[in-house]
Amino acid sequence: GAGALEEDARLTALFLWSLQDTTTDNGGESEDEGNSGTSGGTFKGLSCPYDLARRLAQPMGIELEKWEGRIIEKEKDVVRLLPVAERAKQLFGEEGAATAAEWLERDPATNIQAVLFPEAEASAPRRRRGSKRPLIDETELQSSKATTLDRIHAAMLFQSGGRTNALRNLIKAEQARGPDFLRLANSLSALYPDGSKERRLLEAMLLAVPK
Repeated sequence: GAGALEEDARLTALFLWSLQDTTTDNGGESEDEGNSGTSGGTFKGLSCPYDLARRLAQPMGIELEKWEGRIIEKEKDVVRLLPVAERAKQLFGEEGAATAAEWLERDPATNIQAVLFPEAEASAPRRRRGSKRPLIDETELQSSKATTLDRIHAAMLFQSGGRTNALRNLIKAEQARGPDFLRLANSLSALYPDGSKERRLLEAMLLAVPK
């Protein structure tokens, strides 16, 4: 059930569920107008009225303000779900997903969980030049705030960039960690609108899962 999911995953699932009957055919990927959902907004991404999002979130114990700038963005009376592409800098820092992908491809035997997704801030010191850490900046992934949704978005960015080997290494590490990654990825794949970029990325990413 939704109660078993982390808060950002619950918010994303509720958001997508609320828009299933109201999204446009292009799933919010129009470069010119984006997807207004039920809101009449014109900025890119899946969006809905803030009051609707608040009414959905409150019974689930979700604080919308906590996730502004991380997975949602509010503008006046409209809230939108950030496209995964807009989370790249937040997740990977200035060097981007490509740098992390190169590191995973070059050194696949390294403990990905301990380095790319440390479980506590204390275990994620800033990288010194010449070290093997894939990221320099303090990022979402290298803090105690990293969630399963963050990990899925990281994998989607690898998929988007065509970094197949890095994606496979990441998926393998997530499978060893437990079932949460694939369970949430499959659930979100069913919730994103048909034809949306996020759904295509998830479906392609899931094809890379070892059988």
